[in-house]
Amino acid sequence: MSYDSFDPYYRGSTTPPWETARPQPAVVALAEKGRFAGRVLDVGCGTGENSLHLAALGHHVLGVDGSVTAVERARTKASERALPAEFTVADAFDLTALGQKFDTALDSAFLHIPGNTAERRAAYARELAAVSEPGGWVHLLELSDPDAGHPSLTRAEIVAAFDTDAWTNIEVSETSYEVTDGETPAWLVSVRRR
Repeated sequence: MSYDSFDPYYRGSTTPPWETARPQPAVVALAEKGRFAGRVLDVGCGTGENSLHLAALGHHVLGVDGSVTAVERARTKASERALPAEFTVADAFDLTALGQKFDTALDSAFLHIPGNTAERRAAYARELAAVSEPGGWVHLLELSDPDAGHPSLTRAEIVAAFDTDAWTNIEVSETSYEVTDGETPAWLVSVRRR
């Protein structure tokens, strides 16, 4: 999968189903519970609604995405809303190139797309570990319904990727992911960096 393979979705005349013009309810609920702290990395941020919500709550947020068009739109939204969230084009499988560390990371429906092999999922978990501060949390919201006609992950596939010495406190619960025409089943996974 190329690093900018989603750019055509953002340049098209139809809104991608994941672009609901508001933050994901599961992310809002996590924030209300105080599960975001310090510097926040939003991986696969799209046009930035989750990042902008967290920035409005006072978090220092960096949103990254492989789509140039999505990042440009996120920057425009941040400017229009006078929010200090930062956005940059980056490869989620080379997060160390950012040269930064984060206290919390968010993945809202990213990993289920490129995570089609155990090796890819493990490589992604290693990148998250490399940019996470000790004791920091990573929250993943991943689609879970294999019969819905889109990529998805099982609970076991996600947990296995983080079942290494780098991680502890894996929490998994069922939730939903909001799309433009409703909701789809999802996993909410929180894992702590040792």
